[in-house]
Amino acid sequence: MKKILLFLVVLLTLLPLFRTGLFNVHDPTSVVRFFTLKQTLLDGQIPAAWTNLLNHNYGYPLFLYYAPVFSYLGTLLSFITPSYIIALKVALIILALAGGFGMYKLAGLIPAVAYTLLPYHASTLYVRGSYAELVTMALLPWLLYFWQKLLTRKNLLSLTLITSLFFLSHNSLPFLFLPALITWILYFQRHSLKLAALAFATSIFMSSWFLLPVFFERSFVKIDVTATATSLQTHALRLSQLWHSPWGYGGSSSGVGDGMSFMLGKFQLVLAAFTLLYLLIKKHLSFSSLYFLGIFIIYSFSTLDLSLPLWDLVPSLQIVQFPWRTLAFATFGLAALSGALENIFSKKYRLCYVLCAMSCLLYFNLKFFKPEVYETYIDSDLLTQEKLDITARDKIPEYLPSAMPDFPHRSAPVMPGLTQTATSISGNLEHPANSPITLPIAYMPQWQLLLNGQLVGVQADSSGLVTTIESYPPGNYQLNLTWHRTTLENTGLILSLISLIFMIGYSRGTTPKKHQK
Repeated sequence: MKKILLFLVVLLTLLPLFRTGLFNVHDPTSVVRFFTLKQTLLDGQIPAAWTNLLNHNYGYPLFLYYAPVFSYLGTLLSFITPSYIIALKVALIILALAGGFGMYKLAGLIPAVAYTLLPYHASTLYVRGSYAELVTMALLPWLLYFWQKLLTRKNLLSLTLITSLFFLSHNSLPFLFLPALITWILYFQRHSLKLAALAFATSIFMSSWFLLPVFFERSFVKIDVTATATSLQTHALRLSQLWHSPWGYGGSSSGVGDGMSFMLGKFQLVLAAFTLLYLLIKKHLSFSSLYFLGIFIIYSFSTLDLSLPLWDLVPSLQIVQFPWRTLAFATFGLAALSGALENIFSKKYRLCYVLCAMSCLLYFNLKFFKPEVYETYIDSDLLTQEKLDITARDKIPEYLPSAMPDFPHRSAPVMPGLTQTATSISGNLEHPANSPITLPIAYMPQWQLLLNGQLVGVQADSSGLVTTIESYPPGNYQLNLTWHRTTLENTGLILSLISLIFMIGYSRGTTPKKHQK
């Protein structure tokens, strides 16, 4: 019965997804990501790193640096759905259900409903379109649920997979939650720390195919320069905005004049307050309730202008861009706090309380779960050449290769005799003069060029394009430009594969005799 009620609540928040077309959001690039990732994978580049289809066909290393879970989920769904738009909608439905039922497993029905109906969830889904963050929020309750269970070899594989997916869900959010996650692990796995350390380390290694380039090859692109151009100070919140800020579909700005809302959720706050009062009176404050209270307070504080001196202590955190991103964790803690209140009521009246609480949550929050504008889009509307040309520049500019001074404003010239796929350029090139050979593709160190079967050195020219180091006389050349992973990227991929194979084998072994009680 409870699961059916929760399913109906989740379904109510997703009703706009069942309309034809698609709604507008701040980040409308999901369909483009699915399409370009699919072409890259079909070209044989696994895991994907580069696509020649973006950046006016000069190419873009989007998949090397952008958190992969949502893009891969939508792309895999696109193989079995009739359109990329439907694949996007199915992916969002999966995430909404995963988040709601994860919180149900962790804390119960009312916290699950409170979590599903968070205004910040509505904003992420229908206003911002930041679906990588939605993945983080969907996995978060499952992460804590698995880490609080008794650790055995049999459940280590599922634990490490969930933890690895969490690290791959978003470029910055999982690492902001790392202190809270470690605290949770140390408490619940205090009697099996060695096994917990093994699982945690393996999760990191399983994610290293993505994490190593993101951490250690950042200089190849302009990720830090672009991200830190957005000031944390400009986007810090005022305390009043957590209680109430007008609902809107605009962006974040300085002061309290934001075009979007940052409300925690009024009835969620009421439920949490009464729950805490009840626990204090009954002296039933458990570690879990104190933990959820702690992350609610800490991460709520981190959104405020009062917290800016603490952000400044770690300059690398400027890459987060918006302090209010931590609302993902503050609202999680808030929703999780609201579960114990139903224990006040006897079984006779408990159902009545649950229905009343759910009704109030729906009344105060369901109105936010709708888009501003719904368009009758089809895939081709979102995948025009113009859309592919400007998507990187206008929406995801942080991955521009460092060698390029700026984004080009016209399409790459077509070179007769050459064939360009999503990940390579090949064919016969008629070179007209005694000079270096320059190709219309953005330079990165991963490119390797074969001329007439011989590997030749390449570098970036003044425009950031691939050019040969040496000059070549006029003539016809058989050319093959292909993408090759760096030593670091290969190391990360090997570590990930070894870790996955190890954990599959280890989890099938005999459960240790000594484990947590």
